[in-house]
Amino acid sequence: MSRFVEQFDMYMQAHEAFRRGNNAEGLKATLFLMANGIVKPDARHLYELWESSVYGGSGSEELFLTMLDQGMIPEILREAKAGKFDILKDFIDAVGRLEEDTRYQVLKAV
Repeated sequence: MSRFVEQFDMYMQAHEAFRRGNNAEGLKATLFLMANGIVKPDARHLYELWESSVYGGSGSEELFLTMLDQGMIPEILREAKAGKFDILKDFIDAVGRLEEDTRYQVLKAV
Protein backbone atom coordinates (compact mmCIF):
# COMPACT_ATOMS: atom_id res chain seq x y z
CA MET A 1 0.00 0.00 0.00
CA SER A 2 1.38 3.41 -0.91
CA ARG A 3 2.09 6.03 1.73
CA PHE A 4 -0.59 8.30 0.22
CA VAL A 5 -3.24 5.58 0.53
CA GLU A 6 -2.18 4.85 4.12
CA GLN A 7 -2.50 8.53 5.00
CA PHE A 8 -5.88 8.80 3.29
CA ASP A 9 -7.00 5.82 5.37
CA MET A 10 -5.71 7.61 8.47
CA TYR A 11 -7.71 10.71 7.49
CA MET A 12 -10.87 8.63 7.13
CA GLN A 13 -10.15 6.87 10.44
CA ALA A 14 -9.89 10.30 12.08
CA HIS A 15 -13.36 11.17 10.75
CA GLU A 16 -14.75 7.89 12.06
CA ALA A 17 -13.10 8.35 15.46
CA PHE A 18 -14.51 11.86 15.82
CA ARG A 19 -17.98 10.65 14.79
CA ARG A 20 -17.80 7.91 17.45
CA GLY A 21 -16.97 10.59 20.03
CA ASN A 22 -13.36 9.45 20.41
CA ASN A 23 -11.73 12.86 20.11
CA ALA A 24 -8.35 11.64 21.40
CA GLU A 25 -7.98 9.06 18.62
CA GLY A 26 -9.23 11.46 15.95
CA LEU A 27 -6.94 14.23 17.12
CA LYS A 28 -3.95 11.89 17.24
CA ALA A 29 -4.44 10.91 13.59
CA THR A 30 -5.12 14.51 12.53
CA LEU A 31 -2.04 15.93 14.21
CA PHE A 32 0.10 13.14 12.76
CA LEU A 33 -1.12 14.03 9.27
CA MET A 34 -0.49 17.72 9.87
CA ALA A 35 3.07 17.04 10.99
CA ASN A 36 4.07 14.16 8.71
CA GLY A 37 1.56 13.92 5.93
CA ILE A 38 2.35 13.88 2.25
CA VAL A 39 -0.78 15.96 1.76
CA LYS A 40 -1.36 18.12 4.81
CA PRO A 41 -5.01 18.84 5.69
CA ASP A 42 -6.05 22.35 4.68
CA ALA A 43 -8.53 24.61 6.48
CA ARG A 44 -11.59 23.00 4.94
CA HIS A 45 -10.44 19.45 5.73
CA LEU A 46 -9.72 20.39 9.34
CA TYR A 47 -13.11 22.06 9.59
CA GLU A 48 -14.75 18.88 8.26
CA LEU A 49 -12.89 16.84 10.88
CA TRP A 50 -14.04 19.28 13.56
CA GLU A 51 -17.59 18.97 12.20
CA SER A 52 -17.32 15.18 12.59
CA SER A 53 -16.39 15.71 16.22
CA VAL A 54 -19.54 17.81 16.71
CA TYR A 55 -21.62 15.02 15.19
CA GLY A 56 -19.87 12.67 17.62
CA GLY A 57 -21.43 14.61 20.47
CA SER A 58 -18.61 16.89 21.53
CA GLY A 59 -16.79 19.38 19.31
CA SER A 60 -13.04 18.93 19.68
CA GLU A 61 -11.76 21.99 21.49
CA GLU A 62 -8.20 20.93 20.71
CA LEU A 63 -8.87 20.74 16.97
CA PHE A 64 -10.65 24.10 17.04
CA LEU A 65 -7.68 25.68 18.82
CA THR A 66 -5.29 24.05 16.33
CA MET A 67 -7.23 25.68 13.49
CA LEU A 68 -7.05 28.96 15.39
CA ASP A 69 -3.29 28.65 15.95
CA GLN A 70 -2.75 27.85 12.27
CA GLY A 71 -4.76 30.94 11.23
CA MET A 72 -7.37 28.85 9.44
CA ILE A 73 -10.55 30.14 11.06
CA PRO A 74 -10.72 33.38 9.02
CA GLU A 75 -10.24 31.33 5.83
CA ILE A 76 -13.09 29.01 6.84
CA LEU A 77 -15.36 31.96 7.57
CA ARG A 78 -14.45 33.66 4.25
CA GLU A 79 -15.20 30.49 2.28
CA ALA A 80 -18.51 30.04 4.10
CA LYS A 81 -19.39 33.69 3.48
CA ALA A 82 -18.61 33.19 -0.24
CA GLY A 83 -21.02 30.23 -0.27
CA LYS A 84 -18.36 27.57 -0.94
CA PHE A 85 -19.72 25.44 1.90
CA ASP A 86 -21.99 25.67 4.93
CA ILE A 87 -20.73 25.78 8.49
CA LEU A 88 -22.45 24.66 11.65
CA LYS A 89 -23.87 27.10 14.17
CA ASP A 90 -21.62 25.34 16.70
CA PHE A 91 -18.61 26.75 14.82
CA ILE A 92 -19.96 30.30 15.05
CA ASP A 93 -20.66 29.69 18.75
CA ALA A 94 -17.07 28.49 19.25
CA VAL A 95 -15.75 31.65 17.58
CA GLY A 96 -18.05 33.66 19.84
CA ARG A 97 -16.54 32.02 22.93
CA LEU A 98 -13.03 33.19 22.05
CA GLU A 99 -11.49 35.93 24.13
CA GLU A 100 -12.58 39.35 22.92
CA ASP A 101 -9.19 40.35 21.48
CA THR A 102 -8.76 37.03 19.68
CA ARG A 103 -12.31 37.12 18.33
CA TYR A 104 -11.72 40.68 17.09
CA GLN A 105 -8.53 39.61 15.27
CA VAL A 106 -10.32 36.66 13.66
CA LEU A 107 -13.31 38.68 12.53
CA LYS A 108 -11.12 41.54 11.31
CA ALA A 109 -9.25 39.04 9.10
CA VAL A 110 -12.52 37.94 7.50
